[in-house]
Amino acid sequence: MQELKNLGVGTDIEDIGRFRRLDKNNDNIFLNKIFTEKELDYSFSKAKPYQHLAARYAGKEAIIKALSSIGKNGIDYKEIEILNDDNGIPKVNLNYDGSLKVCISLSHSNDRALAFALILRQNE
Repeated sequence: MQELKNLGVGTDIEDIGRFRRLDKNNDNIFLNKIFTEKELDYSFSKAKPYQHLAARYAGKEAIIKALSSIGKNGIDYKEIEILNDDNGIPKVNLNYDGSLKVCISLSHSNDRALAFALILRQNE
């Protein structure tokens, strides 16, 4: 049985209103600091991009919290990329540590986005 020190858990909830008025061109300094180009392309291809931006931001925050719970600190937002697979399931590309497996669940309503992240340290 794996020890709990190898398991990280994080969650986050965001107000979608914070992302509602973000524009890909006018707010590119902020957006490019947080999101990868693929995340921005995906989000802005949707009818309501602010919901997808908020969900991905919540996901990144949840992952950072989960990493912190296993002693991994100092990760940059852009080292975390959350994209959907062909079935629409969010997947995480973590350009931080190859020994970590990251699972994520994202959800949103009209006004809130929620994320839950689980990190398993596979080798130490």
